[in-house]
Amino acid sequence: MSKLRQARIESAIKREVSKYLLELDDSRLRGITITYVGLSNDLHYAKIYFTAVNNEDRSQEILDALSHAAKRIQKDIAHRLKSMRHVPLISFHFDLSIQKGDEVINILNKVKEELQNKEEQSNEKPSTN
Repeated sequence: MSKLRQARIESAIKREVSKYLLELDDSRLRGITITYVGLSNDLHYAKIYFTAVNNEDRSQEILDALSHAAKRIQKDIAHRLKSMRHVPLISFHFDLSIQKGDEVINILNKVKEELQNKEEQSNEKPSTN
């Protein structure tokens, strides 16, 4: 299977799952963003990654709700994407990349502050000639 076809299917699944979640009347699933869909080469399995901004502490609750709704979501995808002969089995995974990115930014900011403090301290010392 071509990478272009796989990318198109991943994009279509991402779009349809996002639409489905917007239409779903489940308060636990509000504020969820689908970040990535990864398909197996044989198109039988799809890993759907999501993030919940400002709801990281509820990630397990959200994951449970999504896992519980997976079969309904899969049926909805099959209904919406009628051109697909076989709809992949879906599984949901919490996307940690945003949190990891935030951690890296925080570390870089701390390093920057430390460098600025050292520079200020070296500028404050009187020079001895």
